[in-house]
Amino acid sequence: MAEREVLEELGFTQREIKVYLAMLELGSSTVGPIAARSGLQHSKVYETLDKLMKKGLASYVVVSKTKHFQASDPKEILNLMDERKRRFNEVLEDLERRQKAARSKQIAVVHEGFKAYKAMFNRIIDELGPKDYYWAFAFRQEYYNPSASLFLRGVHEKLGEKKMEDRLLGHMSMKKMIKKAFAGNRNIEIRFTKNETPLGTLVLKGRVIPMLWGDNPTAIEIISDQVHEQYKRFFRQLWEDAGE
Repeated sequence: MAEREVLEELGFTQREIKVYLAMLELGSSTVGPIAARSGLQHSKVYETLDKLMKKGLASYVVVSKTKHFQASDPKEILNLMDERKRRFNEVLEDLERRQKAARSKQIAVVHEGFKAYKAMFNRIIDELGPKDYYWAFAFRQEYYNPSASLFLRGVHEKLGEKKMEDRLLGHMSMKKMIKKAFAGNRNIEIRFTKNETPLGTLVLKGRVIPMLWGDNPTAIEIISDQVHEQYKRFFRQLWEDAGE
């Protein structure tokens, strides 16, 4: 029956539904007829009546020392729903705060070794879209390393294929070498600063990735909105003051 399905969707148990509907059909009644109509044992009916009364959906009167139970007006269910909604709204802010706190948790993942390093970059490039950005504080001596230079050039070429914002901020002392490393790449924007910068550090949406090359390339992927925003502001400030 439709009413049974609706009541179940509202959170009523099968026993509560059977007893409540039995009372609606019987009117004021003792436990015996309610048990017979609902198909439940007397003890289960008493337990269920107690729950319904706590919800305000049943009441009783004593006639000749015997309890006669009756169902509350079905419209009381609407009041019950309103009360549940009100109580939920009281804790909603706290639930949202818990969710926000979980999202803002900082996670650091270490990618060690060339294969892990490469896999990280492949994943990042796949995840990034045209509306995203890839900002990088440039390496220094690594551009003199043929394998490192070739790898980094390949990364920026893939970014160019996706036509996304690609910025590289390098130290003025490396201007000649960096320009040589990325010659021909029309997508990448490169600027140079006299200020000291974090070397080989990526600034992406929601994360910052400091990198080391050397014999065992290693990247530390810091997933943190807070850290990302700090690096993003720092990069933008240096970028605006830097020259080409």
